Amino acid sequence: MRILRFIFSRLFLCIFAVVALCAATAVLCIKLHSLLPVAAAACLYYLLVLIAALCLLSGDGSLVFKYSWLAAVTLLPMIGAIIYLIARLHLPKGKHSAPPPSLAYTNAEYIDDGATFLKRLIEAVASAQKCVYLEFYIVADGQIWNMLFAELCLALKRGVEIKLMYDSLGSALRAPKSQLKRLSANGAKIKAFNKLMPLPLYRLNMRNHRKLAVIDEKIAFIGGVNIADEYAHVTTPHGFWKDGGVTFCGEAAKYFSNAFISLFDKKPLPVFPVANNERFTLTPLIDCPDINGGLFENAVTAAIYSAKRHIYIATPYLCISEKLIDALSYAARLGVKTIVLIPAIPDKRLPFAITCVYAQKLIACGVDVYEYTSGFLHLKAAVFDDIAYIGSHNFDFRSARLNYEAGAIFNGKIADRLLCDFNACIQLCKPVQKKNDTALRRLANGFLCLLAPLI
Repeated sequence: MRILRFIFSRLFLCIFAVVALCAATAVLCIKLHSLLPVAAAACLYYLLVLIAALCLLSGDGSLVFKYSWLAAVTLLPMIGAIIYLIARLHLPKGKHSAPPPSLAYTNAEYIDDGATFLKRLIEAVASAQKCVYLEFYIVADGQIWNMLFAELCLALKRGVEIKLMYDSLGSALRAPKSQLKRLSANGAKIKAFNKLMPLPLYRLNMRNHRKLAVIDEKIAFIGGVNIADEYAHVTTPHGFWKDGGVTFCGEAAKYFSNAFISLFDKKPLPVFPVANNERFTLTPLIDCPDINGGLFENAVTAAIYSAKRHIYIATPYLCISEKLIDALSYAARLGVKTIVLIPAIPDKRLPFAITCVYAQKLIACGVDVYEYTSGFLHLKAAVFDDIAYIGSHNFDFRSARLNYEAGAIFNGKIADRLLCDFNACIQLCKPVQKKNDTALRRLANGFLCLLAPLI
């Protein structure tokens, strides 16, 4: 069994690829002496691969990403090495920063439906008197955007400051460009985050995946909901779109307002005092991969280890590090009720295949995994006993290390309300069964795990 595990491991695949390249180069040099230019080209190619691999292994960054990129460099003839050397990917270095503060909040409400979330957001924009800050991965033309656009136009007439930022990749081919230009012409400030061209390529890999809105620096909205019709069930490309978010006021809303300004205007985030003796507090998880990436993963790992009764997690994409797998496995072995909800209906085939692989990993560790069968599960949330996470982070490598994300860990009644929503979702789910482990499945799963951090 140990031999089989080694054969299907990342390390073996990388070693095999390097040995194969060496053998091919030796054959060309020895057997094809009459074709010296071909042999020279092969040697040059291998030298390029070797340089890319050495640059990769000597640089900073997560070991998981290094394994995946090393495989891409060695297995993709020429292309992998060239892409890496041009892009250099700028793997996040996991810089250490001060832990996020504990902030007081008031009037918090968990919203268990995307349509209600967007309705409340549009109503808040309609009542705005000072400023409206909007930051979304997807801003798509459609019925929801038209309603929001109408209120933004009225807000501009009232003298309200409008700032809107959307991700250029997430909104590609869907952004309402003509209406965004009209808003800009009327005084709104609009930004497309990390435009798709030109180089450097490494910046294209870092996406703004946040779903964040702050009205008058007093009311904040965070969660998994984007500005698009499918989130409000206007269109149903994958059945019922299950999503959610939270709205809250108080000092915490001011913090998220400053977090938006920090990225929009490229200003440092000011230091906030820690809340003392407050009944309701939250810990903001504002991940910026080039500054303080990894906040979410570290906070969730700590929350898992501290849980004594139950752990519930909902995520549309499941692709987690060994650190999180070990934490969930530890909780399950201790008898903590540990449940993970994933979609049964995919919106993207390859990420869904990877999600299924990691679901089997968790099942083998004693974690209960359920598939949401009524549509597409896009909810990004978790409950750890009496605390809850809600935000834009998926439980995957990209959200943990590469994306700009926004979420928070709440105490108080938010956890109780979210737990009720989890129990309702489980009624619409079916348990994922453990699959038989065959050599072919191990090979396929190994290949998917190798690709997972790059997807």
